[in-house]
Amino acid sequence: MHRLRTATWAALPLLLPLLAAGPASAASSSPTLPLRSVRSVHPGDTLTAIAKDGQAAYGDTVSSSVFLAAGKLRMMAPLLTATVTIACDARTGTYPVLLNGAGAEGPAGHPFHWAQVRVEPADEAARSACRDKVKKMPPPDREERWAADDTWPQSPWDVRTFKAGSRITITDNDDEGSDGYITLSSRAFTDRPVLRGAKAVLTATTTLKCDAVPGLYVVDRHDVGQKGPDRVWARLRIAPAARAGACSTQAAHSSGASRTALVAWSAGGVLLASAVGAALLLRARSRRPKST
Repeated sequence: MHRLRTATWAALPLLLPLLAAGPASAASSSPTLPLRSVRSVHPGDTLTAIAKDGQAAYGDTVSSSVFLAAGKLRMMAPLLTATVTIACDARTGTYPVLLNGAGAEGPAGHPFHWAQVRVEPADEAARSACRDKVKKMPPPDREERWAADDTWPQSPWDVRTFKAGSRITITDNDDEGSDGYITLSSRAFTDRPVLRGAKAVLTATTTLKCDAVPGLYVVDRHDVGQKGPDRVWARLRIAPAARAGACSTQAAHSSGASRTALVAWSAGGVLLASAVGAALLLRARSRRPKST
């Protein structure tokens, strides 16, 4: 998986409609925090930091002394986004928002000044309401949306949707030299595919179960010589088959085709053996001495 790639270039006006389509649609309702911006906020407000290609790297974090917690930049193609919340005890004033990580434009190892937030005055009643709001906030949605032409998976939370019974390809960009060393497993798979490849990219194919219930599934990995339990490596979502019975019919057809091929091969072997036997018999007869 390629966890350190940056976002795909896109025009900023595309942000809201693209964020609205997908698991992170709630982010579109939050005010955005782009590079070099200044935002007025109140305790309990939620912001969505957004980064275009070249401005930050996947996995970088945005932080501030007035955030409840730092936000990690995740892929929401065509942008990288991170959702943060203003702390209920944040005092009035202007505070810097810092970018930390490989994509920071400052000296190596030093955070980069990303933006500013200006905390507006709030009385005790507003801060109390903020605390109640924060307690009821759901955990952040960690699913990501990568470009459709990117191989899957790009990260453990690159959740793509596949139909039950479909044949899928799995790609690994991070384990060069591990040809045949990594086995994958999932309740959605019909088998345990092994990642293979002589170069930097490893691939495997598998078929999704026809009876897999629609929903989110985990893909675990097991390395040769690994001690301890398997670890989560990817996730996928199963959608219903195109039409009722289509998946099982296709599987039965494939199975029937295999059986037909086996019968044809067996029959061909019998005919070949018969032909060889007849030829040998004729040859033996031709060598007998003729009677006078």
